[in-house]
Amino acid sequence: MKLSNEKILSIAFGAVRVEKEEKGLRFYKCTQKQIDVWSKEREDLGERAAGCTGVRLDFHTDAEWIRFKAPSGKFELLVDDLAVAQFNAGEETEFYADLGKGEKRVLLLFPSHDVAGLLEWVELPDGATLIPHQYDRKILFIGDSITQGWNSGFDSASYAWRVTRKLNADSVINGIGGAYYLKDSFDTIDFDPETIVVAYGTNDYGRFASQEELRRECAGFLDQIKEAYGEKEVYCILPIWRFDLEKARKMGNFDDCRRVIQEEIEKRGFHIIDGYKLVPHLEFFYADAVHPNAIGFAEYAKKLIEILEK
Repeated sequence: MKLSNEKILSIAFGAVRVEKEEKGLRFYKCTQKQIDVWSKEREDLGERAAGCTGVRLDFHTDAEWIRFKAPSGKFELLVDDLAVAQFNAGEETEFYADLGKGEKRVLLLFPSHDVAGLLEWVELPDGATLIPHQYDRKILFIGDSITQGWNSGFDSASYAWRVTRKLNADSVINGIGGAYYLKDSFDTIDFDPETIVVAYGTNDYGRFASQEELRRECAGFLDQIKEAYGEKEVYCILPIWRFDLEKARKMGNFDDCRRVIQEEIEKRGFHIIDGYKLVPHLEFFYADAVHPNAIGFAEYAKKLIEILEK
């Protein structure tokens, strides 16, 4: 049976906006306002904001197989939290996977890095059960390419996805590669998280010409977080270690950047997480100068989970 749009939406999570198109449903991780703001900054930032990081179908079923059609992007399939397949849409757009017998949890992850949020249809065997997954908490992740999961190998290996899965969280992963503190990029969404995790700073280091400019944008963004989520648990992560942190930029060195951000976080009473303590300071844990690899993301997630579970 091909699932109706209503049934697909009942098992879809992580999107802040869904549009019904002639061919199917298109899912977004950002509001149109956010996409427009980032597009004005840079075209590629707008494209990354228009993606569907963190969007997934998450359900329990006795179905022994699943079929779906998506015209582009890389999808991942997890069964009972075990990755069993990866689908790369291109010349092939219709996909099939065996799920095995008995009841199981099925998690179909949408692409984390492509503007490819269109799902044309999903099919399960006739008579198969379909029960939306139930979560224990809600988390909103806001950040840059590290939050988006660049260089994690599998998208589900990113720190945000690892935290989401371990804490059984309904999450929105608003990670945008290349993003930084930008006050105009904030927007309210139809999602009411108990926990908010903000992780900018890595790109701010090279973006802003002065510490004053960084402070202005950081303060403006965090003021809106305070207004929208002041009664919630807000955690702000200072930038993680990187290879070139001794290289001076226009605003100063990397620790100057971290200090400005920390001061603005402290003014608003948010929880501060020292990014230097999340990923080991060794190249073995990094894919490049700034992005952890899958092993580095595992360390990042492990330590962040310990903090969020306290």
